Amino acid sequence: MATQRFRYATSILKRSAFLTVTGSFLLVLLASTFLLLDLPNLEELELSQLYLNENGDVYVEVPLFSLVLLISTIVLLAKHKIRLVLTNEGLTINIPRLTGLGFWGLTTGSHRIPLSAIQSVELAPASGVQNIPQAIQKARLSIITREKTYRLQPYNFLREGGPDHRMGFGALFGKSQSKAEALLAEAPLVQALSLATNNLSFTTTPTDDTGPLAGHFDLLQHKGMVIQLLLLAGLGIYALVDYLLLTNFLVVGEWPLWPFVFAGLLASALGIHLGKGAPKAEHIGLAIILGLAGAVAVYPGLQRYTLIAASAPIEITYQMTKTGYFEHASYPSIDQRESGITEYWESLTLGANYSFSLYEPVMGFTMVDMAPVYAKSRAFYEAAEQ
Repeated sequence: MATQRFRYATSILKRSAFLTVTGSFLLVLLASTFLLLDLPNLEELELSQLYLNENGDVYVEVPLFSLVLLISTIVLLAKHKIRLVLTNEGLTINIPRLTGLGFWGLTTGSHRIPLSAIQSVELAPASGVQNIPQAIQKARLSIITREKTYRLQPYNFLREGGPDHRMGFGALFGKSQSKAEALLAEAPLVQALSLATNNLSFTTTPTDDTGPLAGHFDLLQHKGMVIQLLLLAGLGIYALVDYLLLTNFLVVGEWPLWPFVFAGLLASALGIHLGKGAPKAEHIGLAIILGLAGAVAVYPGLQRYTLIAASAPIEITYQMTKTGYFEHASYPSIDQRESGITEYWESLTLGANYSFSLYEPVMGFTMVDMAPVYAKSRAFYEAAEQ
């Protein structure tokens, strides 16, 4: 038997289908952002506004996103190094532990399995799933020896130099269990091991997963949980995007507490209703997370509502009583003493009057358009550098 080498593919879709699905999702997300949010003129939008707040500090989301991106990159690079080599003597497995596959009870590390030591090879498609992609992704190929059992994902390994056997776009919506089993049986790794060992068998017995995340409840099997995940993603994306777009506005005055409480309780109640039938931990846990997301989304939502409901901004004259601190008899004070443009405030005359554009209260707080101030401060620092 000629030596056969296999590499790992994260997606079970052909490259063209994967790019179509991913591109469609990004296109819908981008279109929704432009249609639903009041985006500024792109020519006036400065790159620094995406990662710096009004005080010149980096948003806390930026390092968190960078950390997630770094971890994802490390995992993807580790998965790119996964290799299986099958010869007429044995199977060599090289799966870096940084891939994270061990969390789902799959084999990681470097192993050399002589063919003579293999007692049986079992292919176990997942049962009780709602579509073919889930059935294939959760299937397990168990290589059983006298010492231990090795578990692999049978469909994710591509034969080097061979055709791409993965599914096309149309198979995403299939639900046939027999179709899933047929696709698994045709996978190159499954066929190669079947020929090499002559003892491949199908089994309907669930595999004995041992990873810390193995055997967990699949949220995607529960329609109510899927709806909650979509709501959670939508609220998170809206809150982050609109929060970034509102960086030119400063909120002064007291925030009302009741919208946050109401939104959190309403979202949690909706989550509890949608999660009926799920295990208690997932049922309550996801409902709480949805409630927190609803409360967080209220923060930019109230500001956006104020900008829409308030009349045109009015010019109000404030007196700078301290460096970076402005007072008015009828409006909340504007405190910029902790901002990142201290030198600019120090250049202004103490006790003099300065105008600010204000949106009058709709929900109890006042919004100040700081864009003119930031423009003047940038001009100040640019002139100082020359």
